Amino acid sequence: MTLALIILFSLLGSVGAIITASVFLLFKEKIQKVLIPCLVSFATGTLLTAALLGLIPHALEHITPFQTLFTVLTGIILFFLLEKIVIWRHCHHSKCIEVHKNTAPMILIGDAFHNFIDGVVIAASFLISIPLGIAVSLSVIAHEIPQEVGDFGILLHSGYSKKKALIWNTISSATTLPAAIIAYFALEKIHNIIPYVMAISAASFLYIALADLYPELHRKTGIKHSIIQIVLMLAGIGTMLVVLQFHP
Repeated sequence: MTLALIILFSLLGSVGAIITASVFLLFKEKIQKVLIPCLVSFATGTLLTAALLGLIPHALEHITPFQTLFTVLTGIILFFLLEKIVIWRHCHHSKCIEVHKNTAPMILIGDAFHNFIDGVVIAASFLISIPLGIAVSLSVIAHEIPQEVGDFGILLHSGYSKKKALIWNTISSATTLPAAIIAYFALEKIHNIIPYVMAISAASFLYIALADLYPELHRKTGIKHSIIQIVLMLAGIGTMLVVLQFHP
């Protein structure tokens, strides 16, 4: 049952996000400019809540506060270094596309790394409890969709055809499933490291939310945009809180 859910949500977080992102590309650019920021706002709320109220509290139940927070700190530094080595950061706007349009292969490599991490996060969360696994998976899906839209834009601006961009994006996202399956069997045998995996996962979510998504939200100013962003962020937080209520 647990493995089946891990496989299902891994597919939804990778291939499902790719399919949804490709549908977004069918919309007119004007509609995309409205929907993508909405997804980013919602994803920010889900990521922060999953990290601060789901993953970190679980880690604290099994290891000391110092061990937990030191692992989170280490994870944030590691993800910063990973971003320096490969283009791991999410892209959602035209300026980012212009900067990275000649680095499509690095985008694909970075995306493969990122999706591999997502697979481990999903598996580890479901090994703790099904509600926590669902909450974490929803956070992964929410932030993967706008990321994949950005990746598609970069690949298309790099000269890829729509078909080629879809194929390569799907291949790079496919690392989620094998990572989740490997993590499921590995973490079952080495149960003691799961709290550390939770802390590293929280670092990943915090880094994405604060380093990637928050700057995106600040690109639009004005009371109207701010209210919409806050409402959608609260909706993301509320969604996570409802799901986490079922976590034992």
